[in-house]
Amino acid sequence: MRTFHVVAIAVAAAFVLCAAASPAAAEDRFLCNWRRVADPGDPFIQSLGKWAVERNGTPMRFDKVESAKAQCVDDTISKTRNYELIIVAATRDGEAPGRFRAVVYVENFTQPQKLVSFERITRPRQDN
Repeated sequence: MRTFHVVAIAVAAAFVLCAAASPAAAEDRFLCNWRRVADPGDPFIQSLGKWAVERNGTPMRFDKVESAKAQCVDDTISKTRNYELIIVAATRDGEAPGRFRAVVYVENFTQPQKLVSFERITRPRQDN
């Protein structure tokens, strides 16, 4: 009977420790490492960049996706991905293009996508 109590206490302690684990840590275990996309000129990647520019809330002129990374979500077999795109675009006609970082969530290569973030990472040069 004494052995039963020791085992029961050990199981209860393990349960409490697992339940106390950070929810963020539990979510992160389903994210793969970011990997560079070999061809950022791929039409799918370019269309994601154009879509992100159209959805960011500021009128802009899309130029191109300069580089891209992909991160699988859920498991390595899933087609669900986060894409980090470095985009070249201009905010006004005649303005030198700047660089922007967008993160786009795509589920199984289908619509709708979700624009997770969009931010300027460099300003255009000012000619004096």
